[in-house]
Amino acid sequence: MAFSQACKGITLIELCVVLSIIAITAVSAVFHAPSVIQNQRADSGIRELFHLFNFARTEAITSGSIVTVCPLNEAENCSGDWENDLISVFRDPDNSRSVTHDEPIIKQIASPFTGSLKAAPSRRGYFQFDSLGGAKGTPGNLTYSPRPDDTQFARKIIISFSGRARLAKVKH
Repeated sequence: MAFSQACKGITLIELCVVLSIIAITAVSAVFHAPSVIQNQRADSGIRELFHLFNFARTEAITSGSIVTVCPLNEAENCSGDWENDLISVFRDPDNSRSVTHDEPIIKQIASPFTGSLKAAPSRRGYFQFDSLGGAKGTPGNLTYSPRPDDTQFARKIIISFSGRARLAKVKH
């Protein structure tokens, strides 16, 4: 007599294997989630600033004038405090690095960062673009780190002599 019965379920061993795989995957996801979130925050924050620099360069070319990007203090002068003051873009034909009634602010963003934002060279309080889109003065960079003195998720915007801005990860 032939015994034929269709399989109607799974074995206990099969169930344990599947549950083990799900548990390992879940633990791995929970372990890596904070670093993925920090990485995305760093990318998002630095890209907003990167777009601001590209906007300023385009504005300099289209207006045929010097355009300055800097954090402004209450007196509307470039302060160099990249972490606490509003970061502004304005036409600066007299190269005064301050906003006057003839030079209104074109675009302004709050510093989108919760970590540290440092300019290099360290005394750099502003960036400027000339009417051809080149960097006026020396080139430089801004480095953002979600946590001060932690370069694991640090990002950098590098401004070249030609005025081109590019993004880079900081090697640690």
